[in-house]
Amino acid sequence: MKKFLPAWFVIVFTVGVLVTGVFVVLPNAAADDIVSKTAAVELFMDVFSRTMNTYVDSLESRELVEAALRGMLESLDPNSVLMNPEGYENYHTMIEGSFQGVGITIGIRDDWLTIISPLEGTPAFRAGMKAGDRIVMIDTMSTEGITTSEAVTFIRGPKGTIVDLTVERPGTNDSLLFSIRRDNIELPCISANLMLDSTTGYVRLSQFDNDSARDVELALREFDETGAENFILDLRGNPGGLLITAVDIIDLFIPAGEVAVRTFGEAVGANSFDTNRDVVFHQPVVILVNGSSASSSEIVAGALQDYNVAVLIGSRTFGKGSVQTVMDLGEYPNLGHYGVKITTARYFTPSGRCIDRTLSEDFDYFETESDSTDEWGIEPDITVETSDVTGTILVDLLAEAMYFKFATEYSLVNDISEDWWPDAAVIAEFQDYIDSQDFEWDSGEFEDNMDFIERAIFSELAAREFDRETYVRVMIPRDDVIQRALEYLETGE
Repeated sequence: MKKFLPAWFVIVFTVGVLVTGVFVVLPNAAADDIVSKTAAVELFMDVFSRTMNTYVDSLESRELVEAALRGMLESLDPNSVLMNPEGYENYHTMIEGSFQGVGITIGIRDDWLTIISPLEGTPAFRAGMKAGDRIVMIDTMSTEGITTSEAVTFIRGPKGTIVDLTVERPGTNDSLLFSIRRDNIELPCISANLMLDSTTGYVRLSQFDNDSARDVELALREFDETGAENFILDLRGNPGGLLITAVDIIDLFIPAGEVAVRTFGEAVGANSFDTNRDVVFHQPVVILVNGSSASSSEIVAGALQDYNVAVLIGSRTFGKGSVQTVMDLGEYPNLGHYGVKITTARYFTPSGRCIDRTLSEDFDYFETESDSTDEWGIEPDITVETSDVTGTILVDLLAEAMYFKFATEYSLVNDISEDWWPDAAVIAEFQDYIDSQDFEWDSGEFEDNMDFIERAIFSELAAREFDRETYVRVMIPRDDVIQRALEYLETGE
């Protein structure tokens, strides 16, 4: 027997066919569409009800509805997602760039809650917490079996309140108790800001949040005051963020009145975002990109490339040329505050390039002189070739956290200086360590990927020992892309 639709749907549906207080006579096609939508919603409610009432195991209605909504959105594209209360809160934390807590990055290692890294300058950092510390208790609660999401909920809290974290530290017999007063934790969008040499300013931008454009502008003005003749903006590994922030950063380099980016979606139509201020930095600009530079990173890189304001160096970008709109769904009783992120448009560079991976002729809305429809992502002006990866050993080493665990043990008994690099003795020690962890590996694959492994070991240890700027400085001589950028700025080739 058919089930009746819930009252709320009947009300919404009725309002949907009323305009300015009078009934509208709908064309047959529109009427047929409404009938189809009504039947589809009724189908969903029917299957949901039958599943809840007859499934072999007990079900939570919240989990079932969330799964259905996730499946619906995932069928559209990878970037349209349901944001449950935790995900919605995390989204705002990322965009706002701050939260209240102790300042640690955590994960699960060997089934225990483990500190991946304390954030520099935070209460946890000042208290002496270290990467590799295993958190065994939060206040009086054991963390055995806890998830990272649950742990975040318990560790975060209002500024000024205290949380007790009991940790076990490798190399220490007794557990350690840290009573930490929570504070405002700022998540810097700029992970490095320094002069690489006497003439070249360098900024590594990690994300596009509310403060990114302001912070980049401040860095540019400081470089200008110190006589910088060049600027390198490093967008490698930057997954993007706010569209308007990308426009504001483009505005620092492009004169007022120019198109920064265009967007188009069937529902929202076409829009153009233009520059509206004076150029802040007039010297040569290089942008570093790679396969993890996406979304807003590609908007900035594509625009500055189109206007010949910047030279792009590195490797082809990710190819996420779509715009997502985040919608606040509000608070649901006993469930929490939800949001949804839906792809509403695709963006186009000023010259009309759409670099989305799902590009087809249907999306070629703006006229373009280039043959961009055959490619995805943004191709750099100067490509820096990277060594080929062979086998699965690199993925397996990361998945098993071998670098992290080795660095935890190694840093207990060894000092890491700024000129340190993993030599043959360190590599042999690393091999002995992964053997002790029953990690299976092939000696040929290990040798073929030695360059990556050396860098991974060094990076893990350097990130523990140095502040962000020192870390960048010690990596510069071994960073082929930065070296190529400096060569270009010196020779013009």
